[in-house]
Amino acid sequence: MKLRLPWRRGHSRRRVLATLAGLASLAAISAIVVAATRPGPELPACETATFTPPDFQSPPFAFDPEARASALGQAVVNGDYHRAYGMMALEALPLDSFCDFTVKYRWFPTSDDSRTFDEIDHVRILGFDPYSDSLDVQLRLVERSQADKGTPAAAGYVTVRLLRDGRFTFLGVDEAMTDGGPVTDFPPPPYANLSAFEETEVVVGQAPWELDGTLTVPRGPGPFPAVVLVHGSRYSDRDGTSDATKAFRDLAWGLASRGVAVLRYDKRTLTHALAFARQPEFTLDDELVNDALAALALLRETPRIDPARIFVLGASLGGFAAPRIAQRDPGLAGLIMVSAPSGTRLEALIRNAERRSEPDAHLDEAFLRRFQTRLRARAKARAALAAGVAPSLDLRARAAYHLDIADYRPELVARDLPVPLLILHGGLDGQLDTEEVMGWIRSLRGRDDVTFRMYPYHVHILYDSIEESAWQEMYGPDPRPRVHVSPAAVGDIAGWIQGRRARLACVDWQAWFATCHGGPTAWFRGTAFNP
Repeated sequence: MKLRLPWRRGHSRRRVLATLAGLASLAAISAIVVAATRPGPELPACETATFTPPDFQSPPFAFDPEARASALGQAVVNGDYHRAYGMMALEALPLDSFCDFTVKYRWFPTSDDSRTFDEIDHVRILGFDPYSDSLDVQLRLVERSQADKGTPAAAGYVTVRLLRDGRFTFLGVDEAMTDGGPVTDFPPPPYANLSAFEETEVVVGQAPWELDGTLTVPRGPGPFPAVVLVHGSRYSDRDGTSDATKAFRDLAWGLASRGVAVLRYDKRTLTHALAFARQPEFTLDDELVNDALAALALLRETPRIDPARIFVLGASLGGFAAPRIAQRDPGLAGLIMVSAPSGTRLEALIRNAERRSEPDAHLDEAFLRRFQTRLRARAKARAALAAGVAPSLDLRARAAYHLDIADYRPELVARDLPVPLLILHGGLDGQLDTEEVMGWIRSLRGRDDVTFRMYPYHVHILYDSIEESAWQEMYGPDPRPRVHVSPAAVGDIAGWIQGRRARLACVDWQAWFATCHGGPTAWFRGTAFNP
């Protein structure tokens, strides 16, 4: 469901774990940078390809996405790079030239002995991303020519990212799946007691947006406190499956083992990806909020659940949306925000554009300047969109979604909520910067019903740390680590839900305590700053 990461030995634990929890938002840019700087034989003159301008007057995704992705894949299989370039949405890339996007050396996989995949044998829609207004389609490739000779055919996977007018912005090799095949073995976290709870399949919401879900309830008469898990960005199944991890399943099994019922469900952008994408307009409510409210209503009607002790746990974008959910449902007992950004999404976009365009000794200086210019132009264009001005650069995104969240600051909404809050972050979270963490503290410090927790050696969604050397010992030739959500975090969440709360926030880490309570310069991710 997510783009897999090419795990390699020799990285430091910090670098690898900081990358683990979902580089989906950076995948396109990183792929472009790698491709543009990779040496190789000269390609056909990409500047002579015919650029197709955007056409957003027609209904969105009014084509067959699987057929479109297959046509693109077949063009590359056939070596027809001019046709592939012509299907690209150049204005949506952080580059200013076709030639900066070197197709041949990034897009399609080769097997270990350098044979080339030459046939597409399966196509499926993965999911939709409302923020970028893009649909991911996966192609499965095989070496049919080798199979015809009696040699077992290897398989590779490629993800095509399509825009609403049929052009594409990204086509990336799913390297881990190419090497190891789809992950099927997801061992339970060590803190899960599988005999302590039972699971029931449920349906959240109503047609046409009903979603399959799983209700995990501790064994016993109850009534139990309960929590609804709210997804992050893009698309995800109810388990939060990404690479070789299942964050929401970890949380559900870990909390249920400690006496807390959990409801998790597939995200709308996964189950109804194409129907969602074909809507004329949509907002954050359509992506996350409405389904969370339906899940809360379902819990209140469920036997053995205490309706006075129902919480929402939002992860990443789900944490960003959680205060809005609480505004719409005043009966909540509290909110838990895990790896949640504060501030507006526009502010984060501009900061990330600056961060991603920092000088790099491995990149050509002229290429880096073009890369920086494009990123900054995209940030300014989105600012114009949020202000209600038609931008000069198309942003791949329908205005309603971005106008809906243009002025939404979750930390300010949370400040006025009359419910307790638990806010958790990882010290090695590479997807959030210090400002996105500090916004919560600046807005909420002083409230004695708000608890902050910082886990210094954990990444986005609080995956637990594990030494790389242990990966190979535990899992043999498959280099994808089956890491889990931190047991400390699961224990803290369960205790907080059950009423075991510190009188003051941030009591578990001296530097974080100083930050929350206005102390001297504090430290976060190795960088000193003043709150």
